[in-house]
Amino acid sequence: MTNNVVIRIRDVKKYFGATKALDGVDLDICSNEVHAIVGSNGAGKSTLMKTLAGEYVPDDGQFYYLDEEITGFSPLEIQQKGIQVVHQVLNIVESMSILENILLANPPIKKGILDWKTGRKKVRETLDFIGIDFDLGKSAGSLSISEQQFVILARALIHNPKILVLDEPTSRIGLEETRKLFQVINKLKQNGTTTIYISHRMEEIYQICDKISVFRDGRCIDTRETEQLPKDKLVTMMLGKKLDVFFPKNEMEVGNEVLRIDKLKYRDIVDDVSFSVRRGEIVSIVGAVGAGKTEIINMIFGILKSDGGEIFIDNKPINKNHSSYKAIKMELALIPENRALQGMVEKYPVKYNLTAINLKGISKFNLINSEKEEVLAKDLNTKLSVIPNDINYLISQLSGGNQQKVVIGKWLADSYKVYLLDEVTAGVDIGAKSEIYELLGELAIKGAGIVLATGDIEEAIGLSDKIIILYKGKVVKEVDPKNTSKDEILSYIMGSEKSA
Repeated sequence: MTNNVVIRIRDVKKYFGATKALDGVDLDICSNEVHAIVGSNGAGKSTLMKTLAGEYVPDDGQFYYLDEEITGFSPLEIQQKGIQVVHQVLNIVESMSILENILLANPPIKKGILDWKTGRKKVRETLDFIGIDFDLGKSAGSLSISEQQFVILARALIHNPKILVLDEPTSRIGLEETRKLFQVINKLKQNGTTTIYISHRMEEIYQICDKISVFRDGRCIDTRETEQLPKDKLVTMMLGKKLDVFFPKNEMEVGNEVLRIDKLKYRDIVDDVSFSVRRGEIVSIVGAVGAGKTEIINMIFGILKSDGGEIFIDNKPINKNHSSYKAIKMELALIPENRALQGMVEKYPVKYNLTAINLKGISKFNLINSEKEEVLAKDLNTKLSVIPNDINYLISQLSGGNQQKVVIGKWLADSYKVYLLDEVTAGVDIGAKSEIYELLGELAIKGAGIVLATGDIEEAIGLSDKIIILYKGKVVKEVDPKNTSKDEILSYIMGSEKSA
């Protein structure tokens, strides 16, 4: 074994029924490096990390930490070795305080009693290291998703890990938070911690990672130094083919106004926001975390009640008793930011998740026609290229990107006037992103108005007909993507003098 190899993985295999999730993985992770693991959704990245963490038992193969075989160790034993995994799914207990959440896996015990004084001190030290200041008594459920991400990070760092695994850590955080995270990773590296970094965001990988291992079809097909692997070559290795068009653009004439919001307000988060969307038009809302993107989407769909302003569909005002049920009746569709909590039912198979919105179309006399349900689910599953192509597969067992395809797919059984998309490609691989972009183009061609709330500026420029830029809840600029740049949009998002 090479002296600086800390994690050695040999011929690891893992099956879920007939699905081969890991097909003989060989991988070396060296000390004091940031090592990216990339690949399409379903390539085996997260499954490998869960197997390393002891959450899954491999069907074959071995894991070694330094010179010790750790195959089959329990999650607690793996953590005691100094290996911590921050998963893509946020394991937050919303009813507990921030302090309790961070100490959840490492409660300070003194003479059989919880030592809150010592625990509070350790938590403060960990948060200081991250550069975050929280009110520790505050409920974790009251935090934004990006803030919850840092609570989970603190829960891992309080153990002083030797190996830190981060699975899609920036899929829910903004530009400033991403910079803060990268500062933490660099400090950990200086302190001798090795970071395994799973991400679909190319820019981040080339900014923070020393090495890249590419996964495809459950195997690690290559490992390269980051500087020796061009981006176009990396994409081809991930997909097994060349991606010719990433942002498909359908030039078409837009129609009449389908959605308008006028001076919308919500607490101190959204302040006098106004914009309109026409049929066949893709309008992106961009801004930092906390700028009000999600709140605007949720008010339009009836999840949140506005504190002022009006919403119009086809020039008709929505009444004050607006709700999600009424939104669907008015032909509004929502793909939410938090797919686990709002977009899917984890304990149900893909079939039921795909058909949940269109029960009327597969029912007669209030009874579901099982044959129609089966046909509809299979058609949607095939159209979306969900892997594995099995409608009876539990959605919770799918990769994040394939879950997102199902969350989108349930709205495709019928047509809607307006599609509200909140961070629709978060945690989705580059191939699936391209497929989702094509799908949005098809919806626009059919005459739907599309509102895309995104923190990905390149995505907004590549897809949109116009871009609404938010800063601290206000619209500071509306721009034409053809006549703007990423740097210009970023300057407005960050509140530069240009936006004053």
